[in-house]
Amino acid sequence: MGTYAAIGYYISWVAVLPANAIIITDFIAANLEPLGITAPETLLRIALTALAFIVSFSGTRSLGILHLFFVVPAVGFLTVFCVQGMGWLALSPDSPGLLPPNWSTFDFGGWAQWYVIATYAVYACETASAFIADSQKPRKTLHILVLAAWLIPIVYLGGSWVLMRLATQPGLGDNTYLNLLAASKPFWGDLAPLLVTFLVLSGSLLSCATAASNSPRMLYQLALDGHISPVFAVTSRQGVLCPSLVLTLFLSLVWLMWGDLARIVFVTGIGWLFSFIALHWGLWLKRGEPGVLWPRLSLGFAIFESIALIGGGLAWNWQDLLIGLLLPLVILAGNALMRRISFAPFHPTWWQKLYSKSSRRLAPDFMLIQVLVLIALVTCATITTWMVKGSLQQFAVDSTTLKNFFVLLLLLITFVEVAIAGWTSLPQVTSLGEAKEQAEHLFKIAIDSIVVVNEKGVVVQVNPATELLFRTSAFNILQYHLSEFFPDLEARPDLWENRSEHMFNLNRTSSINPDRNSSHDHRIIEISISSRFHEEFREYVGILRDITDRKRQKEILEAMVKERTTDLGTANDAIAALNKRLKADNLRMGAELDILRQMQQMILPKQQELEDIEELDIAGYMEPADEVGGDYYDVLHTDGIVTIGIGDVTDHGLESGILMVMAQTAVRTLKEIKEQDPVRFLDTLNRTIYKNVSRMNSGKNLTLAILNYVAGAISISGQHEETIVVRKGGQIERIDTMDLGLPIGLDEEIADFISHTTVKLEPGDGVVLYTDGIPEARDIHGKFYEMERLCAAVSQNWHKDAEQVKQSVIEDVRRFIGKQKVFDDITLVVFKRKDDSVVSAEMQSPSVSSEGMN
Repeated sequence: MGTYAAIGYYISWVAVLPANAIIITDFIAANLEPLGITAPETLLRIALTALAFIVSFSGTRSLGILHLFFVVPAVGFLTVFCVQGMGWLALSPDSPGLLPPNWSTFDFGGWAQWYVIATYAVYACETASAFIADSQKPRKTLHILVLAAWLIPIVYLGGSWVLMRLATQPGLGDNTYLNLLAASKPFWGDLAPLLVTFLVLSGSLLSCATAASNSPRMLYQLALDGHISPVFAVTSRQGVLCPSLVLTLFLSLVWLMWGDLARIVFVTGIGWLFSFIALHWGLWLKRGEPGVLWPRLSLGFAIFESIALIGGGLAWNWQDLLIGLLLPLVILAGNALMRRISFAPFHPTWWQKLYSKSSRRLAPDFMLIQVLVLIALVTCATITTWMVKGSLQQFAVDSTTLKNFFVLLLLLITFVEVAIAGWTSLPQVTSLGEAKEQAEHLFKIAIDSIVVVNEKGVVVQVNPATELLFRTSAFNILQYHLSEFFPDLEARPDLWENRSEHMFNLNRTSSINPDRNSSHDHRIIEISISSRFHEEFREYVGILRDITDRKRQKEILEAMVKERTTDLGTANDAIAALNKRLKADNLRMGAELDILRQMQQMILPKQQELEDIEELDIAGYMEPADEVGGDYYDVLHTDGIVTIGIGDVTDHGLESGILMVMAQTAVRTLKEIKEQDPVRFLDTLNRTIYKNVSRMNSGKNLTLAILNYVAGAISISGQHEETIVVRKGGQIERIDTMDLGLPIGLDEEIADFISHTTVKLEPGDGVVLYTDGIPEARDIHGKFYEMERLCAAVSQNWHKDAEQVKQSVIEDVRRFIGKQKVFDDITLVVFKRKDDSVVSAEMQSPSVSSEGMN
């Protein structure tokens, strides 16, 4: 019964749209009649009904603006009509009297017949909830329901009494405009036509906006609670209930085809009244539960309304009563049929895919769009007003008709302007607001401390993480120069380095917060600075990271290495003795080294393997300083995941080469067993290498970074040199891997130190990996090649393919070294994400056989 009642409630709300479209159309037709113009009523009714849906499909923000435009004139004029009319009846000497001279006899059928309509109007006061639904501060907006409750007796008792006493002329019928006009002329005089026109049109347009807002929400809630098809619970990103709006539009057009306003109101009023009978009956059934007040009164209302429903329905028309009772069953039967039909739009998946394809983005020429829309609206309004005014003057129409047309044009153009803005300017404004909210949200929830300073270096904004880092409130940070917290900073922000480390010591700024104990605030902070320009000023954004623990961790690691070195002294002596014996057999050692060197070259990825990876363009290079190197790199393609490893064993030679082969084998094994978790991957690899190194009594270890590429994203884990991310235009991003792991083979347990980071790669983006043999390469004067020169060489040549980028970097390194001896192994890996068009072309091109290639 609850579902049936809710559908009846929904049907009555749907009828509000076509009913008001009919009222407005009748008003237009009545005002065109003096001109000898026959209004296209069907077309006007459909257009006025569709207009509300055009606004609804653009988003709830447009509906909220419509409510704002029309609620003041609608409620305001109606309240003035009721209050002023009652006052005139009670006090004016021209009044026919507040009370009628005689009373007609009571007729139960007539009373019940109009009781159905009266309750339809009075219960409609809950439409004020539409304002709460669209409010950003719903608790405060709830107070509007209190206002609506106080207006009920004024509007419905006072307004009805004024109409009953003053709208008594014959021939008025059920025409809303004529009845209000007749009742208001005694106290509004010559202004009555204009004010009544405002009242009728603004009230009708307000009702259209409210019905378009409320009706879909009813279906949404029913679907959300599982009473009807789940397709009606699907919403767009902008909160538009498209499936519910489509059904509401369809039913509205059905009512328009019927066209009989009085019968539409009565038939839909049946479902409306039954929904409140069900509500009162439900309160009686739930008597005794918390929140249920006056259950006996609710039972009385249910019985009273049931009698009125049956009596009024029979007195009105038993066929319409039957139609009103059957309509919810028809809707429920249609809903059951929807669940069983495989038509795609009847199911949520189709709408979800539709919404996923479309996204509301900020237009690049937003200001131009706003100006063009404004010009178009003003121009259209001016032309329309001029044309209508000329036509009315040509036909010598009286001033009342002119005023009515003025009000009609004003309100309809306002409605149309909001509809147009809902699809043009408002989405852009919404996008701006969403972007601003997202930026502010990210600023607040950022883990890193963020400070914004002006062009003088004064702090103007901080996020909550900064307050935690400074261990004080924002009040004690804002309006102070950043150098007061970091004394070694320059006074001018334009002289600050993009990335630098500074000692953070609040003892030196005790005047800012003298009551604070800052004896433990001697910390090292890494500051990354970027500048941004506004139209009138420049400001700088600084990201602050506390690297004190990382520095201490490095010291601890160095101590651990020193301790391990001491503990392995005996093993090193044995290795030294072994090396002496091996020197005696230099020829055999040379042969073994040559075998190991060949083995290293054999297990490097082959060119064909790299070319088989469709999404990436990969090139690799490795040159050992001696016969056997300690550098490692590999490229593996397993189950759609491209894994790229690069490492550097301490020193080079036989032991380093063996450890490099061990690492390659272990990585390959872990990939073959499909180990994907970066922590388990590196932890297992480390324990394997550590135990082998311990068995060898060797002090070797290696830095190792593992990169996994899939679907345009690269995951980086493990400690190695910086990872260079290169964007399509050659822009360089350097990722420090110090916090992503520990050297492999240094300690048995490193799981707690392993982490990973993810980088998105667009087509044309890529990554450059290297070992320290490149930045630490020296020229004849002992000067280092350094990272800056490597990044410059990569950036300048990034427009080339991966092989050419690799070759350009290697040639630049060789030019720099000159005749100087190479002291360390040199390894370089370059890979770029191919454009989608290139990948598709490669996939469609016929493959070339190995014989053909030979």
